[in-house]
Amino acid sequence: MQETVISFKDFSFTYKAQQKPTIKHLDLSIYKGEKILIVGPSGSGKSTLGNCINALIPNAYPGKIEGTVTVASLDIATTDIYEINKKVGTVLQDTDSQFVGLSVAEDIAFSLENQCVSQEEMVPLVHQMAHVVGMDQFLGQSPQEISGGQKQRVSLAGVLVDDVDILLFDEPLANLDPATGKLAISLIDELHRTTGKTIIIIEHRLEDVLSCPVDRVILIEDGTLIADETPENLLRGSLLSENGIRDPLYLAAMRHSGCNLSLAKDIASIDSLDLAPFKEQILSWYHRQETPVKQKQGTELIRLEDVNFSYDGVLPVLQHISFSVDQGEMVSILGKNGAGKSTLAQILTGIHKNDSGHVFFEDRCIDSDSVTERSAFIGFVMQNPNHMISHSMIYDEVAFALRQKGYGEEEIKGRVMDVLTLCNLKQYHTWPISALSYGQRKRVTIASILVMNPKVLILDEPTSGQDYVRYTALMEFLCTLNRETGITILFITHDMHLALEYTSRSLVLCDGNLLCDKRVSEVFADRILLQKANLTVTSLYTLAQRCNIEDIPSFIDCFIRSEKDKRPEGKPIRKMRELPAPRVAHKKAKKSQKVIREPKSGKKFGFGLHYEPTDSWVHRLNGVTKLLFFIGWIILCLTTFDIRILIPSVAIAQICLASCKVPMKKFRPFILAMCYVILVNAFFIFLFSPGQGTIYLGTRTILLGSTGARYALTVETLFYLVVVCLKYFAIFPVALLFVTCTHPSHFSSSLNRIGVRYRTSYAVGLSMRYLPEVTSSYVHILHAQMARGVDVSKNVPLKKRIASVGKILAPLVLSSLDRIDVVTNAMVLRGFGKNRKRTWFLATPLRLIDFLVLIVFASWLTLSLYERFAKGVMFWYPW
Repeated sequence: MQETVISFKDFSFTYKAQQKPTIKHLDLSIYKGEKILIVGPSGSGKSTLGNCINALIPNAYPGKIEGTVTVASLDIATTDIYEINKKVGTVLQDTDSQFVGLSVAEDIAFSLENQCVSQEEMVPLVHQMAHVVGMDQFLGQSPQEISGGQKQRVSLAGVLVDDVDILLFDEPLANLDPATGKLAISLIDELHRTTGKTIIIIEHRLEDVLSCPVDRVILIEDGTLIADETPENLLRGSLLSENGIRDPLYLAAMRHSGCNLSLAKDIASIDSLDLAPFKEQILSWYHRQETPVKQKQGTELIRLEDVNFSYDGVLPVLQHISFSVDQGEMVSILGKNGAGKSTLAQILTGIHKNDSGHVFFEDRCIDSDSVTERSAFIGFVMQNPNHMISHSMIYDEVAFALRQKGYGEEEIKGRVMDVLTLCNLKQYHTWPISALSYGQRKRVTIASILVMNPKVLILDEPTSGQDYVRYTALMEFLCTLNRETGITILFITHDMHLALEYTSRSLVLCDGNLLCDKRVSEVFADRILLQKANLTVTSLYTLAQRCNIEDIPSFIDCFIRSEKDKRPEGKPIRKMRELPAPRVAHKKAKKSQKVIREPKSGKKFGFGLHYEPTDSWVHRLNGVTKLLFFIGWIILCLTTFDIRILIPSVAIAQICLASCKVPMKKFRPFILAMCYVILVNAFFIFLFSPGQGTIYLGTRTILLGSTGARYALTVETLFYLVVVCLKYFAIFPVALLFVTCTHPSHFSSSLNRIGVRYRTSYAVGLSMRYLPEVTSSYVHILHAQMARGVDVSKNVPLKKRIASVGKILAPLVLSSLDRIDVVTNAMVLRGFGKNRKRTWFLATPLRLIDFLVLIVFASWLTLSLYERFAKGVMFWYPW
């Protein structure tokens, strides 16, 4: 008899903020060693089911529980979440948010640290687990700098290190390109076969998961268990498609050809499926299809000529990109994660400027056009709607860009209501955006772009995170929009189904190079091309091959036409009313042709401050040493006004900064900002207290001005201002040094070692760790708003610029709060906070150099404090 490891008995759950239950009277048993797939449309309750298995419900998400759930014989309602997660390891959908370490090794070790495992035991365990998932060559790398598939492996190692019995994967394919997704499923399958662990996969990409065998498929809809069957039984019927789950492509093609799938054997995989009874029927269907009439080409709208781009001036991201897009086309831009797809979109919208080459729109070179200027004819919809939304109400969000352009409210109202009608959102125009689903928010972001009536719409991963029902609804809307208005649409995607069914042509990128520009059917029939681009051969290709069809592109075209004929015709779109010219001054129209600037070279530096790993002696100092030095240095600089101490201190600070081996250009923006702040501070000191130096030194020697003048500049005041500036010049370089040379984990462990609670220590280190990401998110959101026509340049009044920045900060705060929630859950699931103490994977002992630095600095600090307090010398004034 099989051993039950997870049991739901008449289980219902209602979230605290809701009135109706999300899970309703569920009875389900999962047995030891099974591999289970849980499917269902968005909002069906499948993620809630997963949160019950790992005990985030009711610990992180409180609510009303009815019935019982036991995991490894532990009741989730009464058992500590940490006890549950000794048995359950969770790999979250957003692997980036699950990472809490700056290196792969540190992240794998996180759970062991929380269990107070010693370094002697921890290090070999980390190396062993990295070897199991094939990441032992990447232990020193940042998790943010590895590929999507490698991130999945690191996340897996981080939970396997606990030797859990149950592995829960929450949408493991959500952010992966097709080939990487297939590798991830293979890795999970290999793990299941070699360890015998119970595997639970929550995913709506059915065909991708079924590329490896599963024991059962659990279908959830509206919180109710609809089916608990083998894949074979479910695939033969229509239950999956009736509940918003897409059929595998090969089965969809067989259904189009009229095959009776209830007779099919080994139907769960195209490789094992017995095609003999269906082959003639499939061939007959294929041969009945008419050859498509070649569509007439339209007017060229966009053209790129030999475009090159690099973020740092050294490593190329786009190389020699040349293509054109005609008016009214729907084109997919395909490629693996990191191929350069999103960068290409940012070049088109002007967020980044091409280093060389030309970008043309309607045969006019637009290289010098700003993002705001291009937003009038090129609209960009980002993948994450939360990065674009900056208002609480739907109407205000859609009207925002028009208000920025200076239109009157009456003109705005008509246009906004037109576009909301177009996007099927008119009935919600008074609603708060927080009340909308993810798919509806996506439509709001599209509406906020369409309101400006662009000629080109670029969508970055438009179907990411959406089930088949919502995916189809969005794509049908975009198809209708394209057909009725003639708008040109570019899809940046690695969703091969989207490209296959909704676009006529694909541009395929790989490592910044344009591999091909072909009909979609030709792309998907080219096995070598797909392999180069890290895409994967579809089951349609395999079906055609097994049916001995030579012209595979023609077979794929046949399938595309059948899918298109099956879809309902979209509702006609009412034409939106035209807008008059905005009531703000515009710059003169540019000349029709522009001379492109010369290619740029050399490294580009951004305004960002974070840990910079080098091999300098400062970096090698212990975290405790650097922390004590930094605290002591601030005390020294704040307590002394003695230039005999301050001048050498400034020299020491500059020497240390120069010796850290971080390029000084990295510090340049901060040093310039520091100088500006120091000069302003000195000016205001003189403005409000021009006699401050005389007060402290007791003499008054006029340098400039008359004896009775309030603002006569004296030698004493000038001396005092110099001393104050020296204090800042001594503190600021050491602050820069501390941030760039102190590993956040070393800093956290150091705080803990000097007596700060480890929860507080880790929170401080985590904030340092995520500082670069917050900066990156700000830039990302800024670009999104600029692509909507938001102008934060000197061309607009200061008041308007401040208001625009506020609209950029709003989504930054919201996305940061979401990120904090996910990170907190990830940390709790891996044992953070359970014990009163924890160990540190990267903690190091104090060495001789640490003691020498501390002794020398302590002597210098003692001398300063002795002069200041024992001898009473506040200012050393030699004149």
